[in-house]
Amino acid sequence: MKTGIFSWFGYILPIEERLKLIKDAGFDNVMLWWEDESIPRFMDKKSFVSLANELGLNVDNIHLPYEDCNLLWSDKTSDRESHVNEVLKYIEGCKSSGANRIVMHTNRGSLSDVDYKNGYKSFEKIVLLAEDIKIKVAVENTKKFEYTDFILNEFNSDYLGFCYDSSHDFINGESKGEILRKWKDRLFCVHLSDNDGTDDRHWLPKKGIVDFKSIIDIIKETSCDRLSMEVYPFEEEKKLSPARFLKLAYEINRKLIV
Repeated sequence: MKTGIFSWFGYILPIEERLKLIKDAGFDNVMLWWEDESIPRFMDKKSFVSLANELGLNVDNIHLPYEDCNLLWSDKTSDRESHVNEVLKYIEGCKSSGANRIVMHTNRGSLSDVDYKNGYKSFEKIVLLAEDIKIKVAVENTKKFEYTDFILNEFNSDYLGFCYDSSHDFINGESKGEILRKWKDRLFCVHLSDNDGTDDRHWLPKKGIVDFKSIIDIIKETSCDRLSMEVYPFEEEKKLSPARFLKLAYEINRKLIV
């Protein structure tokens, strides 16, 4: 099973430097964010996949921006269709940059009282594009998983699957692994991190309350062959250099696999 980590891991450095540190730490894969970088200089997001590949890193997935994702369910047709068109452009851009898998949120925060037909219309277009250009779309478990659950139930496509986030699943009484078990046959990728049960801390695994033994056991039953982490340094790790933090993260990742 391959190791991976998100390209943002808590240290303000140019992306090419972060990618090199990730590779030097021993990781096989990297997860990217679909947004240009401006510090310390402008870097076009379309170059990120090739930068990673040149360093010998495979790209697990690219995460799409999610700030306006609730518009996917909007009753206002113009707002909904405008956002869907934006998402379609994101997906096409990711494909043209060399990615073969993207992650997106179906909803954000405490979205409620929506017409499910509107979400269906939005994802019908997204799934059709994914099938047409051959890129896999993984919908992630966030707060109020019923919207993601609805989409996975409605669209039985080889190009629509599940991204499991362990931290999201162990906050405030979420499913604690049951979501993963339910959708393990549709699992495309994972975001692994730990927390204290109250907030999405992005701690290194085994630092909080997440039951990684049961989660990893389920993942091993799937076709997903990558354990990718979305972690940042906290408390005692903040004094570590970027290279040392990444090495620690890599060692923990390898222990999860065993």
